Formats: sequence, structure tokens, C-alpha cells
Amino acid sequence: MISTRFCRSCGNQKIQTVLDLGEQPWCNDFLTEEKVGHEEKYPLTLVRCEGCKLLQLDHTVPKETMFGDHDYLSGMTQTLLNHFYDVAKELALQIDLQEGDLIVDIGGNDGSQLIQYQKLGFSNVINVESSVGTAKISQDSGVKTINNYFDETCAVENFGEKSVRVYNASGVFFHLEELHSVVKGIQRTLADDGVLLVQFMYAGAMLENNNFDTIYHEHLCYYTMETLATLLEPYGLELFDAYYSDIHSGSIIAKITHSRSELNKKSARLLDLLEKDKKYNEADTLKAFADKIRSTQDNLRSFLEEIKKEGKRVYAYGAPAKGNTLLNYYGIDSSLVEKAVEISPLKVGKYLPGSHIPITQESEEDVPDYYLLLSHNFAEELIAKNKPLIDQGVKFIIPFPEITVVGS
Repeated sequence: MISTRFCRSCGNQKIQTVLDLGEQPWCNDFLTEEKVGHEEKYPLTLVRCEGCKLLQLDHTVPKETMFGDHDYLSGMTQTLLNHFYDVAKELALQIDLQEGDLIVDIGGNDGSQLIQYQKLGFSNVINVESSVGTAKISQDSGVKTINNYFDETCAVENFGEKSVRVYNASGVFFHLEELHSVVKGIQRTLADDGVLLVQFMYAGAMLENNNFDTIYHEHLCYYTMETLATLLEPYGLELFDAYYSDIHSGSIIAKITHSRSELNKKSARLLDLLEKDKKYNEADTLKAFADKIRSTQDNLRSFLEEIKKEGKRVYAYGAPAKGNTLLNYYGIDSSLVEKAVEISPLKVGKYLPGSHIPITQESEEDVPDYYLLLSHNFAEELIAKNKPLIDQGVKFIIPFPEITVVGS
């Protein structure tokens, strides 16, 4: 564990604590039975740089611990796959992407984003994925995959100067321990008319929706438009287009190019986002967010305790990484939530870190009175999928932005 008392972006040493979520295990450390109760815990504290205003964690769990092999697969939900397809299609049309142009996904997981480019007729794709098992899944799916951590050395050795037309970084740009090495590698290898497409969970949406569960050890940085632009500026990289998406409880799809590129013409929707972005960097906004989280800390647990007193059974629906932040900060364990149901074969048979809730295969033959929807960022898809259960009386608890119960 590395304590970081300086800003990951600008190096400023004036760091202000925003929200302390206590000591928690890293969220993707899904446990085998013999590891239950022996997982290591680390400080989970959100801080703000008083210089560039970047929200970030002040401790780093080494990337080798978190990303050497993990259980997350991005291809498990149709909503995300549809989103990936739409992103690829729009960018291809926007920049007149050509067959043969090199498309590289940084931390491309199981290859789901690159598969969408392949569907559109762009076959020159490479995934750089650090997780051993996930990289194999990507390779087996027909995506050329390099099992490595992406940094400047990896970029130059594998791609060469100005060779990459599109870099995709979906849900990974806030993971990066060697942040500046990564940006430098992109700068050196991105073609003059190339685009870095960064898909990141938006700090503004987190603050608006109170969904603090997006704070976990894998997420080292929490970007607004302003703080992302500040990081890129020294490398001659600039945002030229961006838009908001509801994916992952609120994300920004940002398109970046060299400052001197002909593509660098600011879109109207980018300028609109930059204007709305301003308030999310203010100290008062962050204080209000932290006060809200602390003041409602006992609400969900008390709600579940009342359900338990009524003799009702509660399962968690899904075992996403973010759910572990929620459960562990709220002090919810297997005494209140009997099990978590999952479709990912990498998680079934394991236990949630901290709460020790067992993970079982989702089954229509085994349903509770209530599901706690930990994968609330895909609520629309999952509620629609489970309408027959809801019609039978099963209720779904959505924890954010306020506790909501779906069902009769």
C-alpha cells in the first residue's frame, strides 16, 4: 500500500480530505472459502487537490494486486454492449475511420469494446489487458490481445511513433497508477489525426446522485471535465468533443486529440458541458456531498433490519465491485443479506470481501422477498428482465440516489 500525499495530476502537496470511508478490502478481491476473514484492508479516503482540484484517493493498492488477475467482465450486460457499439459507430463516422487504421484499447477487459469495432468492419484492433484470465478471454474471442500493463514503454515498444488512430480507454483512465507515463505513451504513439476516447464515470454525476459506491481502490481519480483537461494540457492533448451518458450511473464520453490537430475544433456539446462542470469543482459542493453520505449512513441498514424483523428474505442482485463499498461502509453483512446472485462464472462460488456474503448462480428456482440491486447502474435493464418476478411479488431495492422499492 502506497500513501499518496501529493496530487496524482499536478504534484501539489496541499491535499484536503473530502470523505473517509474507513478501511476496506479492495473491492474485486472476491474470496474463496479459505480466504474468508483473511482479506487485507486498506484506507479508502477521497481527497481533493487544492491546486488543480482533482478528486482522488490518497492511498494506492499496487496495480499488481488489483489488476494482475480479476473477476470483472464487461460483456455481462447487454446495456453496456449496446453502449459500446454506439460509441464505436459514432466515432467511426465522426473521424472517417478507415479499415486498416489501428485501434488500441487500454485495459480493454474481455475485448467487448473492440468487438464492436470489428462488427463495424474495422479489424486492426489490439487490446492491452493486464489481467491474465481476462486477457485470455479477449484473445479467445478473436481480439488480438497483449497481456501487459499499458505505459509509455509498452506503447512505444508495441506501436511506435504516431501509429495509433484510436486509443480507447473505457472505465480505465481513473485506474492508472503510472498516470503520467500512460499519457506520455499515448501522446507519442497517437497519430496526428488520432483520437483518444476516454469513457469515465463522471464525478459530477457521483456528487449529484450521492452514489459514493463508485469510490473504491481501483478508482484512483474522479474526473470532472476541468480536471481531465488540466491533466492533458502539459502533453499538448486537448478535449475537442464530449457528451454525457447515463451508463454506469453517469459517465462522460470524451474525445481528445493533439492540440495542433485539424480535429481540434470544440463542439457545442463540449462547451456546454464545460460550463455546467464548474460547480462540481467547488469545495462547498464536495462538503455537501460528504455531509449527505455521512448523514444517511445508517438508513439502508435500518431499512434492511426492519425487513428482517418481518421475516422477509433479502438477496443482493449482482456482485459488482461497487457494491462492496456500499455494504462495507454501511456495515451490511450476511446477517441481513443472505447471498448475492450472479451470472458471471468468475464470481459464482466465492464470497464478497468484507461482508462475506456468499455468491451463487442466479436462478428462477431460488428467489427472495427482496433483491438489493447492487448493480443499480443497470437498473432499467435488470428491472425489465425481472418483470415476471416483480409481477409475482418480488421487490427490488434500488439504493441510489435515494432508497426506492420497485414492486407491488
